Amino acid sequence: MSENIYLGLGSNLGNREQLMLSSLECLGHIDAAAVLRSSSLYESAPLGPPQPRYLNAVVEMECSLAPQQLLAILQQIEVDLGRVRSTRWAPRAIDLDILLWGERLVADVNLQIPHLELHQRRFALEPLCELNPGANHPVLGQTVKELLRNVQQQDVVKLSSTDWRSPPCGEDLG
Repeated sequence: MSENIYLGLGSNLGNREQLMLSSLECLGHIDAAAVLRSSSLYESAPLGPPQPRYLNAVVEMECSLAPQQLLAILQQIEVDLGRVRSTRWAPRAIDLDILLWGERLVADVNLQIPHLELHQRRFALEPLCELNPGANHPVLGQTVKELLRNVQQQDVVKLSSTDWRSPPCGEDLG
């Protein structure tokens, strides 16, 4: 059975926008999944130690894989695009996170759905709200729009981009 999911994309090393575009292209090649649309790009201040600013976006996908299968694919895409795992909040070429998977709850050693810190991260909530303000957080029982209204103010700016395409490949989904 296919379900709609939301992935957070982030990059703060190298050619950030190109890495985001490459990750979007890789997501489009996953069997048993399809990219439906992507948010605008946002730029945000990093969490943790001083480092370059992030580019962020959210992608809506339809997926019939199991969450752990998709996680393994996402982690391989990260490696393929140059991510090196080190300390928490370290700079990264690309970061792909499963934010929401319909109303599904996953509490596993390697995977938490919904993302444990989604409700505290404006850089994820703003692009997610752009795609689906009515999406429900199945643990907190609030919509994305409500979560965004209540999240702390953070340095997040919506960008205009010449290369980033929303929806993917310039297709009109309306």
